[in-house]
Formats: sequence, C-alpha cells, structure tokens
Amino acid sequence: MPQGPTDTPVFEIASERDSDGVFIVHVKGELDISHEEELRAALNRGVAEDNGGIVVDLTECEFIDSSGVRALLLGREAQRADADGQGGLVIASGSTQIVRILSVMGVDEAIPVRPSVEAAIAELRA
Repeated sequence: MPQGPTDTPVFEIASERDSDGVFIVHVKGELDISHEEELRAALNRGVAEDNGGIVVDLTECEFIDSSGVRALLLGREAQRADADGQGGLVIASGSTQIVRILSVMGVDEAIPVRPSVEAAIAELRA
C-alpha cells in the first residue's frame, strides 16, 4: 500500500451517486479511529441525500477496526431512522479479512455484505 510522508498508510474516501440514484461511498486504505469521522460524515451525507440506498464500497479497504465498524453501524441506524431512507445500506467487500472481521463482529447480521459494488447494488434492488 502507498505510504504517506510519515510512513502512514494512505487513506482515501470519496462518494458519488450512480445513474440509478444509489449513493456509493468508496473507502480505500486502512479504516481506523483516525478516519471514523470521515466515514460517518460521508454516510450522513448519503442519508441526507438518499433516495436510492447507500453502498459502502470496502473493496479497496485493507483494514477495518472497531471504530470503522461503529461508523458503519451508526450509518445503518441513521438510514433506518430517516423517514425517507427506504433504500437501505449494503457493504461491498471481496476481502476475506474484511468480511471475516465484519462476520466476527456480527455486522453481517445487521447490514448485508456482498462481494462487489454491483452485487451490493443488486441487493438494494431486491
């Protein structure tokens, strides 16, 4: 993984809305306590603007700790509490390590986890 100027892993987060109205949050790098607020802010934007559901793209995420998991669960709760947030929230991750962490922590029981962004979008449409 590319390193920053202080040998810390590079973290990137970006969001977009696809042509079907799905809000996609792309996470790249290591998602830990130092980036929890960035993910929460992106998820809150998605909830505020949502009309087609939210996909959290962790396909390029190399690590997630409990604070990242907390941000995902808080995003789910915000999505459920929002009167207009009927599209749901789905996680995309093909990483065995990330999927295992999400499974061990029980996240996959609260939020669907699919192996790709395309599969996550299909879950929202189901």
